[in-house]
Amino acid sequence: MGKTAEDNFRIEVWDRDEQTLSETISRSPDSTVSQAAWQAAIRRRPGMLLIHYNSRHVMEKILTPGEVKIPPQTIIDGSVHAGLDVALGDLREWHVLRAWCRSCSHHATVKPAGLVQRYGKGALFSSIERALFCTSCDRGGPVRLEIHMLPRN
Repeated sequence: MGKTAEDNFRIEVWDRDEQTLSETISRSPDSTVSQAAWQAAIRRRPGMLLIHYNSRHVMEKILTPGEVKIPPQTIIDGSVHAGLDVALGDLREWHVLRAWCRSCSHHATVKPAGLVQRYGKGALFSSIERALFCTSCDRGGPVRLEIHMLPRN
């Protein structure tokens, strides 16, 4: 597969010896989005070695403070967000959420304010997805939340 503009900025998690790549948290063609993902990764990956790349060049490298709470394998296998579990408090006013039912493929727009009011700003997508149900087929989960940006005027 050839390189695309999406490969420009990426964030990787490595073991402490920098021998094994555990996961790639984020890929983005946008520097600002990548910086936001970098800040979120530092908060969400305590005790792990993070490397922020611009193409092949290392922009930042940090061993994050704190102790490892969750093994990297659990994070990758347990999250539909490629290892980065998003909190409702991380969303901005220009974000729109879309919920997808995995059973019947029905999708609908979800208001972040309603979820914040019900679950709080610290609630993670992984826990909210388990609590949601499809309004079309009335089955409880599995529902997947996706973040989209409002169109510019």
